[in-house]
Amino acid sequence: MVALRPLQVTLDDVCFCHWPVSETAVRAAVPDWVTVDTADGNAWVSAVAATVDCVETFGVEVAGSSELLTVRTYVRGPTGQRGVCVLGLFGDDKRTTTAVSELFRITVGDAVPRTLSTADRRRVLDAGERRLFECRYTAGGEPVAIPPDSLASFLVDRQRYFTTGRFGTPLVGSVGHDPWRLDRVDATVIGSVLSLVGVSAPNSDPLVHHSPALRVSIALPVPP
Repeated sequence: MVALRPLQVTLDDVCFCHWPVSETAVRAAVPDWVTVDTADGNAWVSAVAATVDCVETFGVEVAGSSELLTVRTYVRGPTGQRGVCVLGLFGDDKRTTTAVSELFRITVGDAVPRTLSTADRRRVLDAGERRLFECRYTAGGEPVAIPPDSLASFLVDRQRYFTTGRFGTPLVGSVGHDPWRLDRVDATVIGSVLSLVGVSAPNSDPLVHHSPALRVSIALPVPP
């Protein structure tokens, strides 16, 4: 039903940076009614940077092109459903960030994401004159489906999000989209976004994935 998916977001040039962290590092950052999900012996925190081409509600455009960066971690709900908790949200357009933040029940951060026009692609997050994070990458090749039960599937293909309502009510929302397809990417990452969401940054470099585009429908969260 359309009423269950009021927000449609068209994403372009989607770059995922995933850091392996300890379960303890993210436990305090997520609601106590969810369980931290792990893969390869680690919890994970990811920065997902994308160009938002369009945001629509019930077929009506409410925001145009903008840059958006979300920080998320991976959890299971009360009945074992896999999903994400959004820990941080940053954008360069108030209409877009307002629409997304209302769904995830999260405050928009002060830092601003941008895409720089250079020979390679550069996703950056700046706080005033200070650069907090930069991912330089080249991507190409034919996008392919993500193998099931792979680490890439664990990190990229999530169809639920968990958040908490105004009075501490557990909430779960669904995310609908075609299967993610990833292309080849070669990336260099400088800095980290983890400290912005209260998670200690690891010493390891992140794992990076890239997808050229996807249209995502996000439902309003409801009690599980």
